[in-house]
Amino acid sequence: MQNTEVLEDLRIRRTRKMIQEALLELSVEKGYPNITVQDIADRAMVNRSTFYRHYLDKDDLLTQYMDEVTALTAEDDDAVDRTPPGKKEVPTGLIKLLRHIAQHSDFYRVMLSEHGHPIVTDRLRRNAEDRFRYLLTHPGIVPTPAKSPLDMRLTYISCAGIGAISWWVENNMPCSAEELAIWVGDLSTASLGFSLRRPALPVKTDTNS
Repeated sequence: MQNTEVLEDLRIRRTRKMIQEALLELSVEKGYPNITVQDIADRAMVNRSTFYRHYLDKDDLLTQYMDEVTALTAEDDDAVDRTPPGKKEVPTGLIKLLRHIAQHSDFYRVMLSEHGHPIVTDRLRRNAEDRFRYLLTHPGIVPTPAKSPLDMRLTYISCAGIGAISWWVENNMPCSAEELAIWVGDLSTASLGFSLRRPALPVKTDTNS
């Protein structure tokens, strides 16, 4: 029974992967607004009924795909806890996301342009806002007091981050994912008023001396 469940799970994953890959390819070739569920099913070599067992429509497919993509950054949520005091945190989840974008740069070059779809930018923006909101509420972070509303600052910096990613793919990735992650992280945290650097532990004094 267990082996059957494993095989079924693998089959489902394989089918979803084929459908997602079809979406990426067709979005580049025809433009997202011009593709149909039938186009996707034909490219993925599945029936329409199979498509609808997994997704409601092509927008639901794109939404679920972007949710899987942005989940790559989730490991950055507890990164502050893993970073030694006084050492700068490297946003490994963001690096994974950027490497994914580089691997599928043709797709993101289209989808982040005026020919794309708001689902992509909306999911990237909301993910960035969630990540920074988490950091700002982390007990190890003491943000600099700011007069502007937090929600406004989060929206401002997340949109700027998407702009940086768009610049990156439009210019054929002139720097590495690691470099861009550090630049975006530094600019974002500076704008929000905190640093991805845990404060050094206070030096203990010998009370017996």
